[in-house]
Amino acid sequence: MPTLASSGFDLHYQEEGQGPALALLHGWGANGAQWKQTGWTAQLTDRRILMPDVRGHGQSAHPHAEDAYVMEALAGDVVALLDSERQDQADLFGYSMGGAIALWVATLWPDRVRSLIVGGVGGDPFTAAALGRELQGLGPPTERGEAYRAYVKEQPDADLVALAACLATGLPAPPCVELAIFGGEALVAAGTDDRRYAATESLAGCLPGGRFLRIEQADHMGAFVHRSLMQAVAEFLDEVSPR
Repeated sequence: MPTLASSGFDLHYQEEGQGPALALLHGWGANGAQWKQTGWTAQLTDRRILMPDVRGHGQSAHPHAEDAYVMEALAGDVVALLDSERQDQADLFGYSMGGAIALWVATLWPDRVRSLIVGGVGGDPFTAAALGRELQGLGPPTERGEAYRAYVKEQPDADLVALAACLATGLPAPPCVELAIFGGEALVAAGTDDRRYAATESLAGCLPGGRFLRIEQADHMGAFVHRSLMQAVAEFLDEVSPR
């Protein structure tokens, strides 16, 4: 697995294929291998696919300090990946936490983003931060917090201390007014049963080139692997970033 250095941290990523560069950014607690395991890479052929382990996840460095996970730093890691691969631009597809990271890249480095795809993003950062503090042992246990803790235990190479620090930042999406700086095409999607549905839909309206995909009767993870999303993403990329 290739490695690059970003802001003093080693970051691991997987890569495959040839064609227009496409960076796939995973959600909190997961890792880059998730994209292969869920069938996404098989749907996105004839592209140069880059699948990093976000810092704190997988085989990348696991810093324990919260300030290592500010959104500008996580977005900067994606730019470092593109630099390492000698890619001036890439299509970005991020889901959940990865969607928030992709939005920050598009806001801070819009010239590096050819097109943007985000899903299940825009949750309440105060709720996320409270869950992170709970995982750090700084708050009373809750049912949702215990579910997050159980999810982490299922993930290979998981470091609960690092993941809790990451979550404690709140992982916010950029403010709506700042998203207007990205003028490229954007596909935004969410399942109707996802608690982030309304927030994700509103973010689509913040992007000048945004279009929204509603996935009926799908929760957060159900939407991620939904056939309609996979088809829509493949068609969107063929339209805006032909192979």
